[in-house]
Amino acid sequence: MRKPLLTLAALLTLTGGLTGCAASHHPAAAPTTAAPDPGRAPAQVRWEPFQGIALPYSPVDGPTQTAAATGYSRSPQGAVLAAIQDSIRTSASPDSSWASFASTSLVAGPGKDNWILARTRISITAPTDPKLAPVVVGYRFGSYTPDKADITVYTRFSDASLAAYRQVVEWQAGDWRLLLPDPATKTVTMQSVSALPADVLRFEATR
Repeated sequence: MRKPLLTLAALLTLTGGLTGCAASHHPAAAPTTAAPDPGRAPAQVRWEPFQGIALPYSPVDGPTQTAAATGYSRSPQGAVLAAIQDSIRTSASPDSSWASFASTSLVAGPGKDNWILARTRISITAPTDPKLAPVVVGYRFGSYTPDKADITVYTRFSDASLAAYRQVVEWQAGDWRLLLPDPATKTVTMQSVSALPADVLRFEATR
């Protein structure tokens, strides 16, 4: 039997500036903002369990609200953390919190509506069996803008099998939200892979 965590997925198929001295005759330098760098890992990552699955948190890139998993930086790093958090929570959120998760973390549309319908048909009351829990091992970007990011998240299971989950997050109402695909498009978001691609940004060093 395939891993329980994938059951729901089967139903549906991440101030400052320089000021001049008072006596200076030169204008103060304008504050600079670093260009988005998808190749930089999220800062100061720590891992905490959610429903038996370790998820990444960063005091710099989010989520700042750990219980609700909201409050991400508007950056590639914040987008990555939102994609990871939300992709796991779509499969593992328990009966007591999935509705609030959907309200705060999913983009409105056919994908969200389909997920809610599927979620009402199952019950999750216990954490994921540790033997079946996926381990998030890395990610890579398909594309990134300050408004939308396409990210593939890679996980490993206890039997050493690997899976890739393609996730899209959008910046809405001051935060990153997961855009679930319209079921009419029959988009495949999860697939097994035999090995991690060479350009995957790995999380091993943060554990």
